[in-house]
Amino acid sequence: MAKSNGRARKKVDHLAALANLLAEDSADPARLFEHGLALLMERLGAERALLTRVAGLGYEVFWWAARDEAAMRGVFEHPEHGYCPWVMAHPDRPLVIRDAAAEPLWRDSPAWRELGLRAYAGVALRSGDRVVGTLCVQHGEAQSFGRAALALLKALGHLFSKTLEAEHLKQELQATRDALELSSAVVQDSALQSARSSLPNRRYLDIWLRATVFLARRRNERMALVLWSQPMERGLKARMQAISDALRGEDLLLELAADQYVLLMPHTAPDGAGILLARVREALGTHPAGGTLWDPQDEDLDLREALHRAHRALAEARSQGVPLIWHMAPAPAPVTEA
Repeated sequence: MAKSNGRARKKVDHLAALANLLAEDSADPARLFEHGLALLMERLGAERALLTRVAGLGYEVFWWAARDEAAMRGVFEHPEHGYCPWVMAHPDRPLVIRDAAAEPLWRDSPAWRELGLRAYAGVALRSGDRVVGTLCVQHGEAQSFGRAALALLKALGHLFSKTLEAEHLKQELQATRDALELSSAVVQDSALQSARSSLPNRRYLDIWLRATVFLARRRNERMALVLWSQPMERGLKARMQAISDALRGEDLLLELAADQYVLLMPHTAPDGAGILLARVREALGTHPAGGTLWDPQDEDLDLREALHRAHRALAEARSQGVPLIWHMAPAPAPVTEA
């Protein structure tokens, strides 16, 4: 989610604020970004200072400082039209453009023609060996960048890279802890398993989601789920267990309620879910089913709405006598400017 330091500014010694933050045991990344970008604006006289990154849907501006809101028009909508793709493709050196209108390499670029970015200086941000984004300053007029200005830009780029890397490691550690907690709970608590089917139950799902949601949100990947009802009969328990053992590593088959089962398939589209469901039906037979996709960016974290959609789809599949119906979440309402 993009963020900014858009509140009313007062005179602040941003360099001193950064020094104080770095002296703390655990500096708040938001405050580091805020004071660092403001320092670049102040020392380089920039119209904008931006942090960009590549997310699931492409380039995005995730932190910024600007002279005013008007200065950001077009930049949010089309960050890929700026110079950041070039910086990420050539991460070992800064990109410095003093006057795009006068330089043959840049005079026809969308950054200048469409966004009016006449002067630019940017460095790549890294997380370990990966290039994950850029730090840059932008001007609408020709600009000269001195040695001191570029040294400050490089220093803050290094600081922000280390900050992003530390945050990534924190998230990975938390995900690992959640996964270990899940594994420990499975070993220690038989209440996480249905006695009827020997499959994981709804309580297991609540714990499983804690480890899964983090990865789904980081990857910006949706999860398919298919729900059906099937009465317990001789041999079904063994067939269910065999299917569960044969699933892909991240998939989960569980008993949601008595005689009601759900197959959860992370980073899987409906077509892929249909293939997996066909394999399940080879062992269990065909029963009406309802499917949906859960979006980690826009929906609740406990699958409540997604499960409601799957139940509605299941009821519709039963009434129509068809094997499977999908009910998708409604598209979010478009955001309009006041």
